[in-house]
Amino acid sequence: MALDPLPPLLTAAPRRIRDGSGEVRVSADIEGADPLWFSVAGEHEAILGDRADHVAVALLLPAMRYGRDLHVGGTVTDSLLHRLNHDLQPLVRSVHPGYRRVAVTSDDVLPAGSAPAGVVTGFSGGVDSFATLMEYALRPGVPSGMRITHLLNNNVGAHGDGGGALWETRYRALAPLAADLGLPFLRVDSNIAVHYPHMGFMETATFRNAAAVHLLNGGVGRSYHASEGAYRNVRMPPLHGDIGLAGAMTFPLLSTPALTLESTGSGLSRIERTLALAGTPHARYLDVCIDPDPARTTNCSRCWKCMRTMLTLEVAGRLEEFVPHVFRREPYLAQRARYYVELLASEEPNDVELVEFADAKGWRWGSATRPRAALRRAARATRTAASSLRGRVRPDVA
Repeated sequence: MALDPLPPLLTAAPRRIRDGSGEVRVSADIEGADPLWFSVAGEHEAILGDRADHVAVALLLPAMRYGRDLHVGGTVTDSLLHRLNHDLQPLVRSVHPGYRRVAVTSDDVLPAGSAPAGVVTGFSGGVDSFATLMEYALRPGVPSGMRITHLLNNNVGAHGDGGGALWETRYRALAPLAADLGLPFLRVDSNIAVHYPHMGFMETATFRNAAAVHLLNGGVGRSYHASEGAYRNVRMPPLHGDIGLAGAMTFPLLSTPALTLESTGSGLSRIERTLALAGTPHARYLDVCIDPDPARTTNCSRCWKCMRTMLTLEVAGRLEEFVPHVFRREPYLAQRARYYVELLASEEPNDVELVEFADAKGWRWGSATRPRAALRRAARATRTAASSLRGRVRPDVA
């Protein structure tokens, strides 16, 4: 028996609310659910857009995940609405085949206005966001219409459940760099994660961050989103995988004539992006760590992101420049042999790139490392094959 379809996801037009702390909250009521809201500091209210494009972008994936048509209150830009109904949904379903096609409508539809002059990039202090900053803010000769005018830091799920304290800590650590560069550092807070139940951050990050940028379309006409790898690694993600891998395809579809979203940095490998920081005064702000402890004062130097960055620097002979203020040597050395095995067993493109770089430099992995990595690859292949077989075998039905 076919299940009855779920009711449509209905939102009211977004409205602005100024709270007692001076924050401006843009909130859209949702029938039968918590409102969806985003907020910025009151001093940046002029940069907020007056359309509901951010609501449509934010709620497309939840609507598809649960098979609910989406009706957005307020005005949505015509070209964006068209793409939300057409090319974007097949792209999403190629990664998440269980998601369903839905109809997206709005109270009103209008063509885009003129593009504002602001140019923003998300800045987390990581290797990729630094690469975009260096290319579009620090490099001479950048055309004025492409030069970064604002940095942006979002709280849309990357900091984990209840990650407000970690977000605040990371923002405060990076604020001096923004001040040194003379760039406003915008913060966008949101409860968007509440509307993504059972949907991981990496599988949905493109849409979460794009929604935050659409919120700012009153003053921002171009947004840079750091890619995760070089052009040779740009590809469709694996099933249920990191949708950011398809950023070069997804961001143009999330753009409008008034707001261009671009994937940047694929002209450089992760190795090149990392080594570009060596010898610069900005390297002390590097934060690649996934440790969620808001009290930490340096990168943990033991998580996989720290290990990959530190090994890259060590192979290139530049690690000492980053110790002890950015990384700590002892946790890294304690984990390095174990990490070698994980790295050599990995098929992740940035890991493969690092192994190739180290081999070209004559790096010594240790005599037992490659055999142990081969055993790990074989065990993983066996598990994958068994899982695939279980998926193909259907139990007898009485």
